[in-house]
Amino acid sequence: MTKRQEGGENVKKKTAGALCLLAAAAVLMTACSKSREEETQKVFQIGFTTAAVENDPYYIFAKSFSDLVEEKSEGKMRIDVMGGGQLGQEGEMFTGMQIGTTDMAVMTNAYASGYVPASGLFDLPFIFKDSETAARILDSEIGQSVLEEYDRYGVKALAWGEGGFRHLVTKNKAVRKPEDFKGLKIRCMETESYIATYAALGTNAVPMAWSETITGLQQGTIDGLDIPISVIYTNGFPDIAKYLNMTGHFYSPLLICTSKDLYDRLTPEEQRILKEAAVEAGIKSRENNARLESVMLKEMEEAGMTIVRDVEVEKFQQILGSFYTDRAEKIGGTYVADLLSALEEGTE
Repeated sequence: MTKRQEGGENVKKKTAGALCLLAAAAVLMTACSKSREEETQKVFQIGFTTAAVENDPYYIFAKSFSDLVEEKSEGKMRIDVMGGGQLGQEGEMFTGMQIGTTDMAVMTNAYASGYVPASGLFDLPFIFKDSETAARILDSEIGQSVLEEYDRYGVKALAWGEGGFRHLVTKNKAVRKPEDFKGLKIRCMETESYIATYAALGTNAVPMAWSETITGLQQGTIDGLDIPISVIYTNGFPDIAKYLNMTGHFYSPLLICTSKDLYDRLTPEEQRILKEAAVEAGIKSRENNARLESVMLKEMEEAGMTIVRDVEVEKFQQILGSFYTDRAEKIGGTYVADLLSALEEGTE
């Protein structure tokens, strides 16, 4: 090899070496940049107890909230969605938010009302005639005042979403009138208001955690339960229960809540982002519920589930006539009177 050739080879080697160094530096800079981003990004977890599946109302509410927070914060805040009870059952998550070990949760109002009595206002049976009326009340001063009550219990309630009306699913018996309820063992959430409602209707209420419910129905520990249409559909109840009785006796609002301790440590801008995202996610959850329920009902009926539509709602309401005033003291304040007045006047 000539000296000129040797020189050329040396230049090539030096150039290659320089390129390698530049590439390594670029990788290092990218890694450092990514590391800095990860260090500055605030990451939280939001839990819920149902399955993280596409049409589940809890998942939809949580996922919409998560996406909106990341978008509004331009990636500076991230919320990991943790379904299937990964952060515990609802009572455990609420307590966790109170003591600061749980960041956020999608709560069922009926569970939350066990900790925040004012929330029991929306557990009253047959209180709303339709979802539109419920939405107007929840978005009104009455609904917003109930959200503010959560501050007193170490939890920040950000916004309402929708789980839908709760209907009665029964394994072997149709329910059309109060007499059909007699003697049935009905799983209900472990909340005092629901248990009291079933007692007033002469039914054996069986408080049971959600995680035990499907097995309980299969094994005959319970004869039925009340749940929203979307949860019936997404959790396979048409395969194990014959009847969906369209009682609509409870309306089931959902809430996105966060630990108040966590919330108070955020900047005002971060608090604004969480609040806005939760409100927008709540609107989406209502729209989604309205869009999907009729489709789900049709598919469940085609799959062989009997949909009992001729429920004599007025007879149930007659039995529960004094129930609202009886609950007023437990709920507190003038909430029940204010709600009944708003509904009567149509000024929700």
